[in-house]
Amino acid sequence: MEKHNNRLSLETSPYLLQHSHNPVDWYPWGDEALSKARAENKLLLISVGYSSCHWCHVMERETFSNPAIADVMNRYFINIKVDREERPDIDQIYMNAVQIITRSGGWPLNCFALPDGRPVFGGTYYKSDQWLNVLESLAATWQNDPSRVLEVAEELTMGVSTSELVTTKREVKPFDQNAIHIYVDKWKKQFDNHFGGSKGAPKFPMPGSLLFLLRYGNLAGDEQVLCYVNNTLNRMASGGIYDHLGGGFSRYSVDERWLVPHFEKMLYDNAQLVSLYSQAYKKELNPVYERVVAHTIGFMLRELKAKTGGFYSSLDSDSEGKEGAYYTFTKQQVDELLGDDSEVFSVAYGVSAAGTINGTNVLNKCASSSQISSLFSKSKEEVAQIIEQSLTALFAHRESRPKPSTDTKILTSWNALAINAFVDAYIAFGNDSYLREAIECANFLIGNAIDEEFNVNRSYCAGKSCVSGFLDDYAFTANSFLYLYRVTFDARWLTYSKKLVDRMVDLFYHSASGMFYYASSKSKQLIVRKMELMDGVIPSSSSVAAQVLLDIGRIQNSPTYVDMASQMVANISDQLTYAGPYVYSWADCAVKLLLPVASLHVASQGGNNVYNEVLKQSLYPNIYPHAELEKKGNELQLCTGNTCGEPITSVDNVVKELCRVWMGK
Repeated sequence: MEKHNNRLSLETSPYLLQHSHNPVDWYPWGDEALSKARAENKLLLISVGYSSCHWCHVMERETFSNPAIADVMNRYFINIKVDREERPDIDQIYMNAVQIITRSGGWPLNCFALPDGRPVFGGTYYKSDQWLNVLESLAATWQNDPSRVLEVAEELTMGVSTSELVTTKREVKPFDQNAIHIYVDKWKKQFDNHFGGSKGAPKFPMPGSLLFLLRYGNLAGDEQVLCYVNNTLNRMASGGIYDHLGGGFSRYSVDERWLVPHFEKMLYDNAQLVSLYSQAYKKELNPVYERVVAHTIGFMLRELKAKTGGFYSSLDSDSEGKEGAYYTFTKQQVDELLGDDSEVFSVAYGVSAAGTINGTNVLNKCASSSQISSLFSKSKEEVAQIIEQSLTALFAHRESRPKPSTDTKILTSWNALAINAFVDAYIAFGNDSYLREAIECANFLIGNAIDEEFNVNRSYCAGKSCVSGFLDDYAFTANSFLYLYRVTFDARWLTYSKKLVDRMVDLFYHSASGMFYYASSKSKQLIVRKMELMDGVIPSSSSVAAQVLLDIGRIQNSPTYVDMASQMVANISDQLTYAGPYVYSWADCAVKLLLPVASLHVASQGGNNVYNEVLKQSLYPNIYPHAELEKKGNELQLCTGNTCGEPITSVDNVVKELCRVWMGK
C-alpha cells in the first residue's frame, strides 16, 4: 500500500519529514497555510517539536497517525508543523503563550491561534482522547462564540509582546563589583551541594552557568563555589547522563542524581560541555575531565560530523520504538558479553538484575578502582584493565544494534558552539587536531552558511542552505571566529568576525533601547518582534551579542562597540537581583567590564607560544591579543583604560600578575 504524503514531504527538515506520511494535512509555516486560514476563517494549529524529542514521537504515533483524529483536525483547522530548531522565532512566541496559559512549557508544543496568528490556547503533550476533546471544544467555541476567542487572543498577545522587556538605562554607570557577589550569594541557595546542579529534578547540565561560576570562584577565591562546580562535574561524569561507552552527554536526567537520562544527545550540550570540562581542567588538572573531553569529542566526530565538515544537530532518544533501547543492558546481556569479568564490571557500573529502568541498566560509575580492588583482592592495574576491556566489549556489541536516528540539520549557531569547544580543548590540552577541527568547521560555515555580503543562513540540510539567520546565528558565529583569531592570530578570522558584527548591528539592533531583536529587520515579521534576553541551557543571543561587541571592541580599539556592550549590560543589571542562573552570560560580561584588560603584544611565533601558554594556565577572562610586528621580543602588559603597566615577559610572572588583579571579596 502506497504511503500517504502530505506537504511536509517536500521539506528538508528531518523532523518535518517524520510527519510527512501522517493523515493530518500538515503545512509547513508559510504564506500558503496562513492565506488559507484567513480565506476559510479557520483557526491555526501550530505544532512545534524537534527530531530527537521522545514525546514528539509518542504524539506522532498515537495521535497524528490516527485517521479519525486527523479527520477532525483537517475539517476544522489549518495544521502547521514547525521544527523549533529551524524556526526558533516561531517557537519563541507560541511557547511564551503556552507558558502564560499553563505556567509550564516543553515539547511537543501545540498552540492554537487565530487566522492572523494571535494565540488563543495551547499545551504540550496530549493523549489521544484529551486531544480530541480539545479539538472539538475549540472548534465549537470558534463557531458559536468567536468574540470570546478574540478576547483571549488580545490578552495573550499582549502578554507575549510585553514579556522580557527591559528598561533602558539612560545613564550607564560603572558596574558595581559587589552586585556580582550578591548575585552569586543569592544563587547559592539553589545549589544542590550533594548531587550537584540545581536542587530537585529533572537536572539539566547548564554548562554556561557552571563556566561562569568556575571563573567567578577563581576570581573571588570562593571555595564554596569551586567545590560546587567540581562536585557537579564529577557527578555528571560518573552518572548515567554521561555515555560511558561512547562518550557524550544526554540532554538531561529525570532524577536528582544524574542517573536516568532523557537519552537524546544534542550538539549544543556536548559542545558546551567540552568547553566547560576543558576550562575546568586548567584549574584542577583532573584526569577525569581530560578523559571526558577526549571521549565527548570522539562522540561528536564519530556520530555528528558530516562529510561536509559541519556537525549534525542531534541523536534521537528512541530506537526500535523505545526510549534508551540503544544504550541500556540487562544483567544477563552483560554476563554473556563479559564472562568472568562481569562481576567486577557490574559492581563498578551499577549493573543488577533489577536494573535501572524496567529491568535494564543505565551504566553509571558507582565504585572507585580502590574500592573494587579491595573488594575483589585485585590490583588497581588489574581492575583498570578489566574495566577498559569491558567497556570496549560492550561498546562493540552496542555498535551492532539499530542506532537512534540522526537529525542531519547543520545549524549555524550550534556549529559555532562546536568551534568554541574545539578551541577550548586545544588551549587546555594542546592537541593540534582539535584546532584543525575548529578551522574545518569554520570554513564549512563560510562556504555554506554565509554569503558574500555576510548575510547568514540558519540551517543546512540535504545540500541546501535555508532559513534566514537569527541573532544567535550572527552573534555565536562572530564569537567563534574571534575564538579562532585569539589562538591563531590569522587576521581573516578577525575580519570575518568584524563583518558579521557589522551586519548584526545593521539587521537586529534597536537603537532606542540599545538592545537587539531576535529576528532580522528583513525577515517576515510575526505577530510580535521579540528580544531574547534570558540565558538558558544555551546563553541568550543578546548576551552573546554583548560579549562579542565587548571583545571585538577591545581587540580593535573601538569604543563604540564597547559602549554598546556596556549599555546592554546596564539595561539588564536589575535582573541580577533575582534571575539567578538565567543571566549567567550577562553576569560574565559584567565581570569582564569590571576587570583590567590584559593585552599581549605579539612580535613573533615565540610570542604566539607565550600567549597560548598563558591561556592554558589561566582562567582570566580579559586576555586579548594585539599583533604589533614592529615590536621586538614578547611581552604582556596589563592595561586599564589608557594606562598600561610595566611589560611582563615570563609566563609564570604573567599568571602571577593576573592573579594579583583578580576580584577579591
